[in-house]
Parts: sequence; structure tokens; C-alpha cells
Amino acid sequence: MKLHRPEPILKHDALPVDATTKPRQAAIKLRDGKTLIVTDAYGTGADILEALRTVIRAPSSEASYAARQAYRRTVREASLRLLAPVVKHRMKLKHAAPIGFLEELYPKLVAFALPFVQVQELHGAWQTYLDGVKLAVLGHKVFPFYGTYAPTRTSHLELFATWMSQYEGPRTRAVDVGTGCGVLALMLCKAGFEQVLATDDNPNAIESVSRELRRHKIETPVELQHVDLLGHDPQPAEVIVFNPPWMKGEVRGHLDRALYFEDGLFERFFEQADARLTPSGRIVLLFSNVITLVQPDVPHPIEAELERGRFKLVKKLKRKVKPPRGKDGKRRNTREKVEVWELERV
Repeated sequence: MKLHRPEPILKHDALPVDATTKPRQAAIKLRDGKTLIVTDAYGTGADILEALRTVIRAPSSEASYAARQAYRRTVREASLRLLAPVVKHRMKLKHAAPIGFLEELYPKLVAFALPFVQVQELHGAWQTYLDGVKLAVLGHKVFPFYGTYAPTRTSHLELFATWMSQYEGPRTRAVDVGTGCGVLALMLCKAGFEQVLATDDNPNAIESVSRELRRHKIETPVELQHVDLLGHDPQPAEVIVFNPPWMKGEVRGHLDRALYFEDGLFERFFEQADARLTPSGRIVLLFSNVITLVQPDVPHPIEAELERGRFKLVKKLKRKVKPPRGKDGKRRNTREKVEVWELERV
């Protein structure tokens, strides 16, 4: 598989900037369409991107979800015009920390440039990969590869563990659709399924889970497939698990696919799941009521499928999400709840 990576920039006409350039002036140039490249220190690029958020006016706190998304896109597009040099798999900037992914993803390139914001993302991903993410539902850490979605909250995983503890059906074969960093696939192994298929259309996710399986020496046979949803696997499964995106939005990259769904995603999933499910099998979806809170005009994708009459609801588990803490240390109020929907054929 060809791994996903930020596209290297081999030629450019970017204007050089350094600490002698005021960050706000540089940010205005980015906003107005100019391409710049940092030539001295990592901190210079970080300061310019920080200033960029002040020169592009943010919508009010009462603005619509669409307006807030448009603002984020505008900032993102401008930030991609600030470049950083890479030479021999290291940032050619003072005080830039090593990023191991540069050698893994660009083994044959000696010198090129990357958007500074993508360098920041690579650095953050590298630190997460080195440190790992501790997940109580597994009892150990996972180490997500670059460009692979890893959960930052675990309420939905805990609720799925509750569902599995109540599941009394056969445990011969299960499918984890859109496996990401493989948490649900590993939970299925831990729950005693004899075979697990983990799929994802992101090649980095397949690479990530492959490394997890080697790292933890999982005894359950886990098959990995780089495919869209269930792909063309002909074998039936008793349980098909899907943790889809919870909100509708524009997909511009692999990580966006974990956050937003576009038209047709759920229709394709249910059609494929219908063809793979055993007669008494279960479809299990991890979802949230956030779509009804933030996007009330978007048809609920699971309810829309139930109205078609192909599947019926067996059980729905709900749990209130623990709200995050604000800067003052107090938890914010939230009406969000995570959900586990268990469906069977009519």
C-alpha cells in the first residue's frame, strides 16, 4: 500500500520570513494569498500561525455550525501557504524537534518543503506514536501511526464494552468496519471472537493496526483489508461493528472521514452489511445524539435506514458524555449522549 502523507513541495517561489518579520504582517500576507517559507527557527512559524487566527475574523459564539466550519476552512487554506524546509529527514529550523515519520514517509527525498501546519501535525502524531494512548477498555496502550484516527474520548468505547458483556450470540466471526487505530477490533478479540476482519479505506490505518497486532501478539486471527467499508469479503459474520462519523460535513482528507460523513456512506454500509450478515446476525453502530443537537436539519442516517424496513432495532444503549473542563477547571454543561444501536434483519 502507498501510505498517505503530506505532499512534499519540491519547487516553490515562497517569500522567506524570519524573526525580523512581524508575525501579524506575515499572517496578513498569508491571508491575502502569498506563500511564505520560514528560514530561521521553529518558533517563527508557530508565531505566524498564531497571528493568522487574529487577522482572519472568527465568527461569534452564536454563529451557525456551517459558519464555524467555513472559518476553519479559511484558516486552514491560509495556513497551508506557510512552508517549512526539510533536509535529510529533519526540519532545517532551529529548535525543531526530530520527527521520525519524516524518514518513514519520505525515505528517498533529500530536500523539500512542507506546509508548516502539517509539520506541526507530523510532530504531534510522532509524539503520540512514541507515547501511546492508554485505553482502559483494552488494558493497554495503542500507538496510532500518522494519519490514523485515535479516540480522544472513550465513553462510546465503554458503552460498546457494556453491549458486548450483554451479547449472548455466537462469536465465530466479527467485522470492524473503518477500524482506525484498531480499538474495536482489539476489543472484539478480547471478547472472544474466533476471527476478526478489520477494514479501512485509509492505508495508514491498516499499517497502524498491523503494527498493533505485532506489538501485542494477538492470538485471535485478525485479517486486515484496505477496502471501502466491507469491501468484497464474501464470508458471513455474526456481528458487524461500525463506528461511523457522527456529523455530516465535507471530507477533504483521510482523518476527515472519521469525523464527517457525506451522502451515500450509510446507504453503502447498510447494503453491504445486509449481504454479509448471517440470518441471526447483528449490526452494531456506535453513534451520538450530537447530530440532532448540532445539525437538526440533517436526516438521522440510522433512523432513515430503519424506516426503509430492512432492519429493526433490537436494543439501544445510551450514556451521557462527561463534559470537558474549561479553562477555569469547571466542567461545561452538555446534552450529548453516546449511543450503541443493535440492529437485526426484519
